[in-house]
Amino acid sequence: MTDSPEQEYELVDGSERKSSTSDSFEAVDDKRTDSQSVSENEEEADKTVEVEEEPKLPFVDQSIKDDAERPRDKDGEDLVEEALKAPIRPDQEQFYTAEHSNRAITLLIAFSAMMFTVPLLVMATLYYWVFIDYFHCDPKDAMLYAGLGAVLCVIIIAGSFCYIAWKEEKDAEDQLKSEKKKE
Repeated sequence: MTDSPEQEYELVDGSERKSSTSDSFEAVDDKRTDSQSVSENEEEADKTVEVEEEPKLPFVDQSIKDDAERPRDKDGEDLVEEALKAPIRPDQEQFYTAEHSNRAITLLIAFSAMMFTVPLLVMATLYYWVFIDYFHCDPKDAMLYAGLGAVLCVIIIAGSFCYIAWKEEKDAEDQLKSEKKKE
């Protein structure tokens, strides 16, 4: 018996069958349509029973439904409003008033202006009138000493600002302690 090259033996459902390549694809498609029609009939029967139950949403849709039922998260504005409306406990009463804030801002502006203008004035004064006119120094040396004088002036201004801020804080703490002792 001679077989043509297109024909092959194929095992289908435990039995041997002779078919060509094109026949084998058709047989597979026929099996799919038969099994699909059976499964579709089963699904239709299941659907009639499931109509009575609430349809379950897929996982993603279910999470969206849960989000809709959950109360809305608070954003920044809501948190600020809530904080402003909250009652103040006695141990957290506001100690610094608007007057204290105005004084702090005024000091900050004044010391910032001083840190710019005073060192320039000191440097110019030291350079022209002290080191050149009075001591008759070389211009390079006079500029070096005037620059060092300006740097020393900046350090003094920054140190005085820190001292004033520390003193105000210490005075406020002492005042708070004395008020607590009176109570």
